[in-house]
Amino acid sequence: MPARDWALIRKALINGDSYNSEVSAYFSDFNTDTDTNALKNLCLVQSNDSALIAQQRIRFFREEIQKTHLKPIIVGQPKIDLDADVKYHPEVTVVLKQSLTSVSRGKYPKDARISWRLMNETSESLTFTKMNDVAALVYQQFFQNRFSFKKGKFIGWYISPLDGLHLQLYCLDATEAKRVAKYVVQAIGKTWNDSIFKVTNPNRDNTIESPQISILGKQKDAPIWRPNINVNSYKANINVWGAGNEDFELVGRLANGQFFAIARKN
Repeated sequence: MPARDWALIRKALINGDSYNSEVSAYFSDFNTDTDTNALKNLCLVQSNDSALIAQQRIRFFREEIQKTHLKPIIVGQPKIDLDADVKYHPEVTVVLKQSLTSVSRGKYPKDARISWRLMNETSESLTFTKMNDVAALVYQQFFQNRFSFKKGKFIGWYISPLDGLHLQLYCLDATEAKRVAKYVVQAIGKTWNDSIFKVTNPNRDNTIESPQISILGKQKDAPIWRPNINVNSYKANINVWGAGNEDFELVGRLANGQFFAIARKN
């Protein structure tokens, strides 16, 4: 690779909302101490790094810190195939994630999702100006003061098709499920209807310690069923019918860990 090309790529990795920004945002979830800062500096691309050293830093961050190879396998359907079968209104999704500091070594943080549809919009009527308005709302309601809830085995249901709502919230108990559902309904400017809300309480115990099982001769912890954990708002995006595999980000994150409203393509 020509030296000038690598210099431009390295500059892009270091500056702006790129790789180094992602690393800094990731480590902002941890308590800052000497060891954490040293680990962070190992991952950051430096201004005098060669292409080989930069690749090693990126690989170290992805494989040893983020543990990308341990991310769960998603069993589902490609968006482009879904779009061919079903036409839908734009869907806003707020993703919440378990704090990294509460996850055991070798485990991946669990997440939760809160979604609703923009029933007054279609793929044809939606514009970036309108998406920026949605981004501002989502930021104000879920990220300015970081929204969180206690996740567990209880399921809170709030289904109101005219409002674009089909909430299925896994929460610690019925009280928490109602709190979260009511907050979401009111946050997006809809009227709460207490008669719609209902709760499912499974009999299965979710507090039993995960047993050891043998898989292909190796001892592993059995998957934990709906554990009681705390999740915090992490990111937000909007899914637009007919846009193929394009995903549009609504809330971004700065290197210092602060969130900001933006409507852009991921």
